[in-house]
Amino acid sequence: ITLERVREFFFHPFRGSNEGKERKDILKIEVLRWHPDKFDNFIRPKVAQADWEKVKEAAGLVARCVTTLM
Repeated sequence: ITLERVREFFFHPFRGSNEGKERKDILKIEVLRWHPDKFDNFIRPKVAQADWEKVKEAAGLVARCVTTLM
């Protein structure tokens, strides 16, 4: 997970949820989506316990990338 790949994903022109939104609005949504508390509460029940630490680490990387893009 790299800053450049996260940027490409968030602002990809074929990502339908971005239609008509400015960069700052997209990032506001992503900050909320990847916030550790929200992510833990929403995603943890869907992830196998054995995989949780890896998933949490990856989500943390994405969250830091979002913060950097702000």
